[in-house]
Amino acid sequence: MKRDKIIGVIFIALGILVALTPCIIAPTCGPMENGMFMKCHWMGRAVMGSGVMMAILGCAYFYVCSSSVKFAFGFSSFIVGIYTLLLPAYLIGGCMNKEMMCQAKTMPTVYIFAGIYTLLGLAAMILNRRRDASCRCE
Repeated sequence: MKRDKIIGVIFIALGILVALTPCIIAPTCGPMENGMFMKCHWMGRAVMGSGVMMAILGCAYFYVCSSSVKFAFGFSSFIVGIYTLLLPAYLIGGCMNKEMMCQAKTMPTVYIFAGIYTLLGLAAMILNRRRDASCRCE
């Protein structure tokens, strides 16, 4: 399997893992006694949307032939990865108590998967920085 195809498959897998983290792999906190959700619930929803976008970018990266377009998808993946890292850290955040489910499991898992995805996006940019005149898919 060609290097770019492997990178595309890893992008897709990490996107799916990020999307599944807040609901299946490491669920966020449940609703409060009055039925309202804490902010970690909404952070989880945003992370799920980000994970879907990551998987879509991975599919696009997998099927594109041009090196310059792969560079653009690598850049997009890098930016979406940073955005996903910022969701639990600064943009929305989680519960205040460090012992809550979101702080103990969800956020660290998102950091790991999104961090790997971001580094892979950076690697994809570096590997495809040359412009290729031909479009050969092997």
